[in-house]
Amino acid sequence: MKQLKCTRRTFLKTAAATSVALGLTSAGAPVALAEGNATQAAGDVQKIRTHCRACGKMECAIWAWVQDGRVIDLTGDESAISSRGHICAKGKSAMQALYHPDRVRYPMKRTNPKGEDPGWVRISWDEALELGAKGFQEVIDKYGGPAIKSLHGTSRITSYGSMLFGYYVGSPNGGCTAGQVCKGPRTEAGALTCFPAHWVSLNEGCKVFFQWGTNQEVSNYDNANRVTVDSQVNARKSICVGPRLQNLGKECDIKVHLRPGTDDAFGMGMLNIIVNEMKTYDEMFAKKWTDGPFLFVEELEPTPFDWQANLDNQGYPLTVKTRLLKESDVKEGGSVRRFMVWDKKGNRLTWFDSETGLWEGETEYIKPTKMTKIGEGEDWCGGFLPEENGFSTGIDPALDGEYEVTLKDGRKVSATPTFKLFTDGLAEWTPERVAEHCEIDVESLREAAQEYGCELMQGGIQYQLALEHAGNAIQATRIPLILSALTGNLDTPGGNRGGETVHYLYNCFFSYVTPFGAPMQDPALRAKVAGGDKFPLLPFFQTIGGAAFHHDQTSATDMILTGKPYPIRAMISATGSHHHSGNANRNWEAFKSLDFYWAAELWHSPTVELADVLVPACHFLEIDTLRISQGAESGFGAQVAVVPPQGEAKWDTIQIIQLCKKMGIPWWPTSAETAPPFWPKEWLDIQWPDEQQVNEMSIFHSTHGMQIPGPEGKKLEFKDWDDFKEQWQEHGQWDLREVTPIGYYRRHMLGYMRKDGLPGWETPTTKFELWSTLLETYHPGEQLPVVREPVESPYSTPDVAEEYPIILTSGRRIPVFFHSEGRQQPFAREQAVVPTFQINPETAKELGIEQGDWCWIESRRGKIRQVADLFYGIAPGVVEADHGWWFPELPAPTHGYNLSNINCLVDDTAQDPISGATTLRAYLVKIYKATPENCPNGVVIPCADEDGTPIITDANDPRLKAWMPVKSEEV
Repeated sequence: MKQLKCTRRTFLKTAAATSVALGLTSAGAPVALAEGNATQAAGDVQKIRTHCRACGKMECAIWAWVQDGRVIDLTGDESAISSRGHICAKGKSAMQALYHPDRVRYPMKRTNPKGEDPGWVRISWDEALELGAKGFQEVIDKYGGPAIKSLHGTSRITSYGSMLFGYYVGSPNGGCTAGQVCKGPRTEAGALTCFPAHWVSLNEGCKVFFQWGTNQEVSNYDNANRVTVDSQVNARKSICVGPRLQNLGKECDIKVHLRPGTDDAFGMGMLNIIVNEMKTYDEMFAKKWTDGPFLFVEELEPTPFDWQANLDNQGYPLTVKTRLLKESDVKEGGSVRRFMVWDKKGNRLTWFDSETGLWEGETEYIKPTKMTKIGEGEDWCGGFLPEENGFSTGIDPALDGEYEVTLKDGRKVSATPTFKLFTDGLAEWTPERVAEHCEIDVESLREAAQEYGCELMQGGIQYQLALEHAGNAIQATRIPLILSALTGNLDTPGGNRGGETVHYLYNCFFSYVTPFGAPMQDPALRAKVAGGDKFPLLPFFQTIGGAAFHHDQTSATDMILTGKPYPIRAMISATGSHHHSGNANRNWEAFKSLDFYWAAELWHSPTVELADVLVPACHFLEIDTLRISQGAESGFGAQVAVVPPQGEAKWDTIQIIQLCKKMGIPWWPTSAETAPPFWPKEWLDIQWPDEQQVNEMSIFHSTHGMQIPGPEGKKLEFKDWDDFKEQWQEHGQWDLREVTPIGYYRRHMLGYMRKDGLPGWETPTTKFELWSTLLETYHPGEQLPVVREPVESPYSTPDVAEEYPIILTSGRRIPVFFHSEGRQQPFAREQAVVPTFQINPETAKELGIEQGDWCWIESRRGKIRQVADLFYGIAPGVVEADHGWWFPELPAPTHGYNLSNINCLVDDTAQDPISGATTLRAYLVKIYKATPENCPNGVVIPCADEDGTPIITDANDPRLKAWMPVKSEEV
């Protein structure tokens, strides 16, 4: 492998001309759109405000510079509150994706058997739709609607339309996104605890910067690079936790390098020190806003009650069975929704009513009236912090002790506050035990706990994918959420705030054209979701929105291959990948056997080479849509179609509408009775919107306009989508903290976290559930945080460790790639030419491996090759391998995904017991140098199985030059 020569020559051939042209741009208000401006002179440069979706995470606001109908540059929007002018390498290279010569631009059908080169031939859209309607209908007629599944990437084409396709064909398997292993578990853990919560708002800064299992400064995941780095630089102290030295780790004050897969134990150790030893937790929050004072009685036979989250008619009905003491247990005719608490001041039982949000003796909830404005003058962030006003009835709920209570049948039993059970569980994880378990110094654990827990409201915790990938996804992400809440960092400035869309924008905009808010599928049908038999909360997780909308991929793969418990025989995908969840090779074999597969994509990726019909997807620079910061940064604006679609590419929503229309499936609600309450009446007459109508109505919800009232008399008001875009061009990102009620912090105190206006959260108790009543019901024994040893480790499987002694982690962010994307973009690929794995030099020496050696990484499931990168920042005996690799330069159908993709090695049966998330890291492998003697055909560098074509290993490979952007007339 030759030395990389990063010249950036492949980024923009017209850089010099562009810089001159940009210098001529007016400093006044930007031109609205590139297309259709009759006054634009040839050669003039337009500066159009939009949002970047090159990684699809933070929603960085950017400027698109357009000349003669062609994007010539992308730069950060300096006014954006969510990104502060930031644009990363992925965003800068987006033009190379937009104008790539190998981009899918026209509908195609396969002519060869699956498993071979598809032999794609171009067809018309009409033929593609006919084939799609026929293929899906045949499967429905033979097997029923549930036999169709979807597969979706991370919102690359913005609307998740393929997920909603399942809704219309009567399948509970209409959602399979990367969400099962990415953000889904965090969202689900939040739904089981205090829906929603985990995102961190860093715009206000923080006293202690706490990054755990993530590289936000590279991934721009939840917070943009610049916001993340600014927060770390300006914090009093910074903590970085993970299995290897991270980019910001070398800058942080406290570095904790855990054994992979032990994040749950580390969190329990942090909680034990702060709650049990230091006792600096927020006691009033624990008493008033958690279910910590609720009393557990071992002898109780649970009296069930029905509960359904109020989520725009999408809440899945559940039956709660809990042994928490209720009024119905101690009093004839008592309520099953009133939870009993021991009042230490009155030395008696009292209750909290989860249906009214009131304590015994209260006739109405009294909201806090004292508000602290966060920042003054130009430093005001737009938020107000309510001040806790305590208990209006003067009670003092007990968090510890045991209390004798008399049940209504006369039995005397012992009742224990769940907070005591919680702290007793924490006490088992002493600092010394945690240090031994995680293979860290006990001093580093104590230092992290003492810095973070020394006072309240220090800042939230940025915890992400690493915690979701080691077999204990739900509990591992519940633990830091609890840690943040008990240290006063839940929904406070700089804290874990949750998404900004909660309940307030739903009735104003919708992103999908599909009837967002339409009635939920029949619960009996939803219960048949793939994996629902193993993971009974999966139908509930499907209804809480966003990335958690999924079925279990491992179960779906089994159903495709075995037909049990019922067959899955067709699939629709939109930028989906067979190697984002589960075992890549098993998924490949399953997808290859499908009766029918329709795919929408930008590229000839390995997965879509198994499709029967391949249609072109739009790039984000070709689509109008709404954009709200994924995380808690409050940015609100638009993504603008700055150029027309390449070739015959269509927005995926339009594709799905046309496909359903061809199948004779009604799209819009047909009567006021079946429509959501906010559905415009005039839309009832539009049974099938044409393409123009879809474009005009794709985002703006009502032709009557929209208002978003806000604090201090501020509001946003738009008469239609065009008006919204015009205001967006002039104003830039709006800060939702300034213009909506969600600008207040501690929204649970104000009734802003529930649609019914009650204080608290959308949980069965309305409280922050340390003791999860849903987990108690559906996964007994999981109601309090649980630590799990990884399924494979030197401790859980010592016999396996004898042959496979290396602990593998994966998922490190490569700055120029977003998961599996970017390998064919010259600017990106020339900076990360080949897949690499990081290995400690001591371990490498023991194995006879040197820098740059191609090596085999082998698990019990298979083996792949990557290049060794010697790195002292990772512990001996541990390696970190790149993920997401495939080789666009290799031929169809595999494009070499099986040569270096780390997901070929995972055990897809090693799953989180609650959500089904696959164990993608923290498993055992062996590593050895690749030699001519142990490589196919004696060739060390991976080559295509199909014809022996070698992969690109040199940044000067002429194949990279062949991927340079094409001009529109060359399309």
